Amino acid sequence: MALPRGAGSPWRRGAWWLTVILLPLLGLLAWALEPLLPVESGPGLQGLFHWRGLRPPPAGVVVVAIDEHAAATFGLPERPRQWPRRLHGELVDRLHAAGAGLVAFDLTFETPTPDDEALGRSLRQAGNVLVTSSLRRDAWRQGTGEVVVEQLRPAVPVIGAAALDQAPFVLPKDARIDMYWAFRRDAGHMPSLPVLAFHLQHRDAAQALADLVCAEAALRHCPSMEPAGEPPSAAVSRLRERFVEDPTLVDRVAHRLDEMPDVQLPVPRTQIEALLALHAGHDVVPLNFYGPSRSIRTVSYADLPAVLAAEPALFRDAMVFVGFSAQSAGAQDRLRDDYRTVFSDGSGVDMSGVEIAATAYANLADGHRLNALSPAAWAAWLVLWGTWLTVLAHGPRPRWQAVLGVGSALAVAAGSAWAFQADWWLPWAIPLLLQWPAAVGLALWLHAHRNHQRHHRLRAAFSRFVPREVADLLSQGAGELADRHRMSHGVCMATDVEQYTALAESLPAQALGEQLNAYYARLFEPIGQAGGAVMDIVGDAMMAVWEAPADDIARRRAACEAALAIQQRMAVPPDAHTPAWPTRIGLHAGELRIGVVGARPHYQFRAVGDAVNTASRLEGLNKLLGTRVLASAALVQGLEGLWLRPLGSFMLAGKQAALDVVEVMGRPAWPGQQPPELLRAFAQALAQYRSGQVEAALAAFSALQQAHPDDGPTGYYVQRCRSHLAEPANHDPALPIRVFSK
Repeated sequence: MALPRGAGSPWRRGAWWLTVILLPLLGLLAWALEPLLPVESGPGLQGLFHWRGLRPPPAGVVVVAIDEHAAATFGLPERPRQWPRRLHGELVDRLHAAGAGLVAFDLTFETPTPDDEALGRSLRQAGNVLVTSSLRRDAWRQGTGEVVVEQLRPAVPVIGAAALDQAPFVLPKDARIDMYWAFRRDAGHMPSLPVLAFHLQHRDAAQALADLVCAEAALRHCPSMEPAGEPPSAAVSRLRERFVEDPTLVDRVAHRLDEMPDVQLPVPRTQIEALLALHAGHDVVPLNFYGPSRSIRTVSYADLPAVLAAEPALFRDAMVFVGFSAQSAGAQDRLRDDYRTVFSDGSGVDMSGVEIAATAYANLADGHRLNALSPAAWAAWLVLWGTWLTVLAHGPRPRWQAVLGVGSALAVAAGSAWAFQADWWLPWAIPLLLQWPAAVGLALWLHAHRNHQRHHRLRAAFSRFVPREVADLLSQGAGELADRHRMSHGVCMATDVEQYTALAESLPAQALGEQLNAYYARLFEPIGQAGGAVMDIVGDAMMAVWEAPADDIARRRAACEAALAIQQRMAVPPDAHTPAWPTRIGLHAGELRIGVVGARPHYQFRAVGDAVNTASRLEGLNKLLGTRVLASAALVQGLEGLWLRPLGSFMLAGKQAALDVVEVMGRPAWPGQQPPELLRAFAQALAQYRSGQVEAALAAFSALQQAHPDDGPTGYYVQRCRSHLAEPANHDPALPIRVFSK
């Protein structure tokens, strides 16, 4: 992605690239912080479950609940450990008689009681009962690390020996239960209670998978799921260990399974594939809940005889989980064997541990095990999505950005919902609740930045033609241009090129334009250095302004200094092929209206006022007097360090009031330098003329003309004196000299 046109130094220091990696980085950071700040596993997963709604659990999975109803019926405490174990033996006998496939007690029997023998006899007779064992976690430091070992705490020998097998069921210590431990790596890859139950309920499929592993890995001793040998849990642990030690074994076994025809398989292929996916997955497996508490068929301990009589087929070949499952929030609060899930609501009734175990088994049994992306795939998806959002955010067309952005968000939401319906958990909360709003913010910021850059470029372009404040208005839109002006006080400078008409006639238009541009480049520099602003250009004429809130001697001096600098610069040709372009200048100060002048469809920004017209007239007076820089006497009043020559009082063309005119001739080259003798002699001669001593003035001016033949004002007054003497009736030296043309 290329850097934007006109990008400044901050972009090149890395700010631009930060906008490129921001959204992918945000996704990865949120994913990395998921254990601490759950977004995807918090509201994200809960939202998917609530969108999908309730799902019917598979048949053949039943929970027999020790609840407050049963405790009240039997007259027993609610706490399961205080129940006589002979009742559990009677339960096993009833379930065995009903043809239950497998029974799993989510109860621990670690301490002996007088009823253990009775329960043991029932377990031996049934031969299909699993009991829960607890895990003891021991940790100690060894060297620079920590060694953690989890040891099984089995049931009392009488019960443990009579049971088909034992397995723990430990849930993560999270505020909300979304997953369960399928295998305990620290305990020798021991399977959890629902995983062991699934292997035993589908013993033939488990044995077929073990045989495939043995054939592929060339093992001498194959794991056996038959209880006559080692405990089934040990066989499952060894099978799991093979897949953990050799990650490539999964693909090899899957390939071997694909090559085998269905007729060679002892069980349906789907059962073996389900077990293979279980062993190929992580130790922690997501739970695919069917709904809130008691979504799986739950029968109270006290209601079992009635249910067996009413529904004799309910328990036939079924997987039965037995454990505490309260009906009310009060009973849960008293025993604290409940867990919050994605379906927990304001009722306060959460899901019991035994129902979570049944849910884990049901996910395996019905093939609706919830699949999550691998960490690498998860990170890749967040990076790709963040990259796509970055491309959209940097797009130049806001309308298409909005359409594609909303469409992409809807596609992610729909895709995640559809995938969850198919038991795939795809991340959507981080992409839509974090990355997508960040992308909207980034797009708005980039849009504002592009507008700022566009405004900056427009202002830079317009400022070449108009003052900066006008450029700002034009770059923002000219809707209110006609109303934008201000009243101020300022010094006006009017300039014009001497002999421009003859010069234009002698040059082609292209060459004239090039030389005119070069002329203005030389003209504008002294004005800008002196703090002036160019207001208007018409052909070879220019108007500049030194604006001030009120009469300011510093601004008047700056304008005079700029005029002298222009004369010095224009007196010398820039090169052998360019003429000198001598320039006439008029200076005057007064009140100004500075702003937009015109109407649709054409506007101009300029200064308007008598000071502008007077400066223009003074510039034209230079032609009559043969001077280069003329100013009004009011403008130069109080200025020191300049050589100023009063030239008399003039009634300029179109004006009703006379104006005292002064020529700005130069400045001393060093401190204390005396002004030229011309200034003193000219002042004396002018005083004689204005007092009516025309003959004496003519003699004085004539003497000056001999000494300074190129001095324009001297020559003008020589002609003025002669005209007066020739026609005294038409001239009054005491009155202002009237100028009839610009």
